[in-house]
Amino acid sequence: MALLLVLLVVSFPAIAAENEDRIEATGGATETVVSADLAGQDNPKGLMLSVGAYRRWVRDRDRELGVPSSYLQAGVGAATSPGYGRVSAHGEWLPVIFAKLRFQYDIYRYYGDYASLLSFPSADAKFGREEIAAREGTEERGFGTRALVRPTLMAKSGRVVITNQTDLAYFRFTGRGPYFLEWTYETLLKNGDTVVENRTNLLLEAWKGPRGASLLTGPYYEITRASAADLSRVRSGIMAYWVPRDARAVNYRPHFFAQVGWYLRDPNRAGTLTAAAGIGFDLDW
Repeated sequence: MALLLVLLVVSFPAIAAENEDRIEATGGATETVVSADLAGQDNPKGLMLSVGAYRRWVRDRDRELGVPSSYLQAGVGAATSPGYGRVSAHGEWLPVIFAKLRFQYDIYRYYGDYASLLSFPSADAKFGREEIAAREGTEERGFGTRALVRPTLMAKSGRVVITNQTDLAYFRFTGRGPYFLEWTYETLLKNGDTVVENRTNLLLEAWKGPRGASLLTGPYYEITRASAADLSRVRSGIMAYWVPRDARAVNYRPHFFAQVGWYLRDPNRAGTLTAAAGIGFDLDW
């Protein structure tokens, strides 16, 4: 789900390293973080539970902002929804505080239910709620893969935080095809198709607590395009991300997320609302 990708981006201003004293003294530290998230969405309907872990080698830290300014990271993850599951591995590089680059590889397992791995005859086929409901029972069991490159740019001025994330994703599927309904980006894809998605968040730090606790809220704008299918989507809305407790007090940091958006352009949902919410935590040492 696209919601889970957002959770990874907007946490930038709320990051507080548990090894802060070591970073200040030596210029570097090593962090291990385990995380879990439960996210739900309406229009289209979706529910996903995800868990992950990563090891981060912090090379430098910005003392004013209280976040790492240079690091290398490697991690693994798993997620499941009623229709499909996913396992993944990633590497991430933050060479400077305002830019990071992630490489990720995912393997999908489609369970053959709840509209997972549905085939469509052409890119012009409708895939709205009624059309998906009419295809119940035609789902296939199978596999898919995604190779992902994700550059992210970040900026902070006073209480304003701006993030811009671009996904460059390449998909392969097993199944009848020739087009498949892909739920991460909510679009039809041909086998071997490429998706480009760009999302900008403009967030105001409405509240800031000690050492990483914060509430951010503001608008977002998102453009998604499937290359071979020649399908595009534009949506915009408002979101909020809340880290409610002092990250230094314990190694456990809960977080909450919510957004409401409007489909400005979409093959099936133009002019309708979409809503999503999530809850999760990070545990580091």
